[in-house]
Amino acid sequence: MQDDLILDEIDTETYCGVMSRDSIDSSSEACAAAGSVSLHSAVCSSVDNLETADLTWLMHRAAEVLRADFDAVAKTAGLVDLRDWLVLSVVTDGIPRTQLEIARQLGIDKTTLIAVLDRLEGQAFIVRSASPTDRRVRIPAATAAGAAIYERVTVERDTAIAARLSAVPEAEQSALRSALWAIASAPST
Repeated sequence: MQDDLILDEIDTETYCGVMSRDSIDSSSEACAAAGSVSLHSAVCSSVDNLETADLTWLMHRAAEVLRADFDAVAKTAGLVDLRDWLVLSVVTDGIPRTQLEIARQLGIDKTTLIAVLDRLEGQAFIVRSASPTDRRVRIPAATAAGAAIYERVTVERDTAIAARLSAVPEAEQSALRSALWAIASAPST
């Protein structure tokens, strides 16, 4: 199963080639030819124009940029990537959860979660103990070192995101957050 937090690699040339005809304007010939030209010379209304750019592509690119900023912060602090921080965020809140509950809450494949937990445990950022009600079930919890690294990365992440969004007015940042929350928390159809 593919990890839900891993974004597919896609660039402008590829995107133009896979978009439906309905989302490409009359320059579809230019989009079709984009695979043989550079990113800067390709003409594709789905990705090259604010007014006609595909919303899914824009959200993907924005997430990709923010994720790269976040991963750089995480790596500087000794974590591998966003997933390490997400797991630490859950196990530092003081609410005991099973590994399966953590995987479900974060939308991370259980196998991927186990690898993250193994890594964090190896760095002494978490400990896993048996559940008091079922010894087969493990309950991860943050150590003092894990809580400290979580706090450090959170502060540095906030700084990196603020720098990335510095040209966006605060009211628009708030509207963006609200819109993304509405999309991400809406029930699946």
